[in-house]
Amino acid sequence: MRKLMLTISLALSVLMLSSCKVNWFGGTIDVPWYCVAIPVVLLFVIVYACIISRTYVCPECKTEFKPKWYQLYACIHLNGERLNKCPHCGRKGFCKIKK
Repeated sequence: MRKLMLTISLALSVLMLSSCKVNWFGGTIDVPWYCVAIPVVLLFVIVYACIISRTYVCPECKTEFKPKWYQLYACIHLNGERLNKCPHCGRKGFCKIKK
């Protein structure tokens, strides 16, 4: 159900971009909505695929886990580590990506 709602809201927000006016070196160009929407959607799909494909390791209890995408999408990350909460021991901190 969540995927359906996400798809519908994404489709509606894309359709609201009926056209864009771009100022290019003093001239105005009309750009169709799909020229803006397709790269944005592709970017979100690529980032989603990269985020959900990774497994993280808790440094305290060595448990391997895969958090939900929405828990990782906007979290802090430094040098191949992300700020996560371990589902096993409950520790909040930077967890390394399993290679």
